[in-house]
Amino acid sequence: MFLRDGLTFFAGSLSSLFFPPVCPFCDSALPQSDSSVCRACSESIEPVAPPICFQCGLPVPGGAARPPALCGRCLTDPPRYARARYGVRYQGEVRNALVRFKYYGDFHAARALSEMLIETFGRHFEPREFNLIVPVPIHPRRLLQRGFNQTVVMAEKLSAATGIPLDRRSLKKIKDTPPQVGLPRPERIKNLKGSFGVRHPSRITDAKVLIVDDVATTGSTIREAAKTIMRTGAARVDALVLALRIEPGSVGIGKEA
Repeated sequence: MFLRDGLTFFAGSLSSLFFPPVCPFCDSALPQSDSSVCRACSESIEPVAPPICFQCGLPVPGGAARPPALCGRCLTDPPRYARARYGVRYQGEVRNALVRFKYYGDFHAARALSEMLIETFGRHFEPREFNLIVPVPIHPRRLLQRGFNQTVVMAEKLSAATGIPLDRRSLKKIKDTPPQVGLPRPERIKNLKGSFGVRHPSRITDAKVLIVDDVATTGSTIREAAKTIMRTGAARVDALVLALRIEPGSVGIGKEA
């Protein structure tokens, strides 16, 4: 054991010597190998902070000081999930890193993004709350084009860190929906309606499921995924999303979750 650990340390030292660690967001040199993001990029990351709706997790203006406080939409049209939580704002270096990872296969950024997802989980959830982690799937056509699903990659890291089993196959995308960016909420809902299915219902039945996704704007995708999973017989569904896109003019988006 000690020999193996020593060899691992020696290999890591050689790797750092010939390939000095760099920030995955800006490519600047990192002073310490245990820090995955440089200080400047770390300080530019903006967490999704309260006040937020207790259920959908979206920011609300002038939220109540004492949780649980629900936004107007969750009061009138609650989602099928119990709670959704978001990590950081989809902007700046986080946005650039996710775009490079998602569309250009830049796996250098995957470690830092996964660590942010894991940190967000730790702030809002406990591993004992869940039986399964289910990443939001992409349509097989897009998977063939891209070669991988970035959400699955991050969900694998989360599963390893928490010990919660990962189920990457049960939830499937059965409709190749067009991009959601820039569309009003009614169009997003229309696009996503009936877009998910379940391949292995027995794995979902009576399970406490955590849905994981990379980016969201209004939460329509996780709403539809949660609806599909709950209809299959899950005991409970929660959602964890790495980044929240705040579109111009969407102040108090929790009202329109």
